[in-house]
Amino acid sequence: MDFRFDINKLLPKRINKITHTLIPEGFRGDRREYNDCQRLLTRILDDMGEASAKAQGLNRTITSALKLRDTDHIIYLMVDNEGNNGLGSVVGLLKTGSKLLFMFDENGRHYQIKPRCILDFYIHESRQRMGLGMELYQHMLSEENLKPIKLAIDRPSDKFLSFLMKHYGLTTIIPQNNKFVVFKGFFDDEIEESQSSNNRNNSASPTRQSVDGNNQTNLTDIQSPRNNSSNGTPRSAYGRYAASRPPCSMATIIHHAVTDQPANTK
Repeated sequence: MDFRFDINKLLPKRINKITHTLIPEGFRGDRREYNDCQRLLTRILDDMGEASAKAQGLNRTITSALKLRDTDHIIYLMVDNEGNNGLGSVVGLLKTGSKLLFMFDENGRHYQIKPRCILDFYIHESRQRMGLGMELYQHMLSEENLKPIKLAIDRPSDKFLSFLMKHYGLTTIIPQNNKFVVFKGFFDDEIEESQSSNNRNNSASPTRQSVDGNNQTNLTDIQSPRNNSSNGTPRSAYGRYAASRPPCSMATIIHHAVTDQPANTK
């Protein structure tokens, strides 16, 4: 996409990282240049966002300068420095961000997680099928130290799904109730962590070997309420009612009075 101003001066790198500040990474300048930079970047983001939404058949734009503010989202802008008669052309956009999502794995287990997501991905129509999408995507993965399988994709187009299948072998989609798409392997860390947690919980109760070495008695069973009562009444194993009660003096007197009586003889 071409603009009437010098893109190369504003975005000097092949792939430029933009955050909520609306200032390219590494930018240097005074206050006037700072304000001009934000104004021009706003124009680029808004126009590229509209082009992306149109290409994907969306009713509204999902990328704009306003939507970038006050978020942790990152936009990567790819530039052809030789385009537009040497002024430079913006040829690609990729937006990532973290989202709090409720998701299900392939076994139906539910998770509330905040993964890194692909929120928008667009290569200008005049530069498609030239390897630019792969170059931009790989740059993002390297920059954020991510694996393709660990990303949640927001409403991917059929073209994007084909891209992921071709370059990264992502084919098995795990259905979700929301509009995000994840692939088999996305939940591997969560499943492993859940299994490890269960193993820790199961091994948290110490066991004691019996005298003959054949049976093991769980100490939590020994300390359970039903085994801690001297009069058959269950008591809590914790709190103020956990301590053993002293014997009742009156019961002791009555008990001894009965047992001390001589047995009747005939």
